[in-house]
Amino acid sequence: MDGLAWLAMGAAVTVSAHGEWALAVESGFHPWVAAGLPLALDTYALRALRAGREVFAPVLGMIATNAAAHLLSAGVLRPDWRLIVLVSAIAPLVLWRVHVLHATETTVPVREPKTELPPLWAEPAPAVSAAVPAYPVAVPTPAEPEPVAVAEPVRELEFSPLPPWPAPAAETPRTRPQPVDEYVSEPGGYAGYTAADQQEEPSGVDELTPVAAARFAEVLASGRLPSVRTLRAEYGIGQPRAQRVRDALRGLAGPGQVAA
Repeated sequence: MDGLAWLAMGAAVTVSAHGEWALAVESGFHPWVAAGLPLALDTYALRALRAGREVFAPVLGMIATNAAAHLLSAGVLRPDWRLIVLVSAIAPLVLWRVHVLHATETTVPVREPKTELPPLWAEPAPAVSAAVPAYPVAVPTPAEPEPVAVAEPVRELEFSPLPPWPAPAAETPRTRPQPVDEYVSEPGGYAGYTAADQQEEPSGVDELTPVAAARFAEVLASGRLPSVRTLRAEYGIGQPRAQRVRDALRGLAGPGQVAA
């Protein structure tokens, strides 16, 4: 540290020491005993600067004590019990922190013993006599023969013989049936069958017979029969049924039956 640094430090300690002493006197300390307060606080600051740690705490204490001393001398601050307690606690706190700083500097750090491990390779590797080429030598790969296609024998498919097909049987000669004389209907009539022609009672008597007998009662009483055309027109039936109804009415007509 050069002379200017020592001069600045001495001036700062002197100025701050006067304020700290005046604060201790105002707090009730004896003037001779009050001189110990700036000595303890300034010694703590120098110890912290030397150790390089906790510098902010003593500097803040010096600022606070000097400010309180000037406020007391100006009459702004009154020495009440709280101020006296704070000033009385400065000396014990300085004693504690200086002891901690001294113990930190004198404590020798314990170093853990280093365990030396045996080398992984006890014997040195043998020296390589031949020079290793920079690039590996390409080893030619033998050409593989191309596969030759082998022709497989052609297999002939064997089929089973077909069973003999049966000869067609001789067809029976077809003979045309003899023509049957067809019934010729009356002029203007229809000779076909209708669904009404099949409506007969189980006894064989057509159900239309009693109806026709009641309808043509007067005609039958006079000994006449209704014609087939009349029955077909009256009941909408076919030629065969009209003929059956007329035949059934024949027994109900009187003698001398004449077609009406």
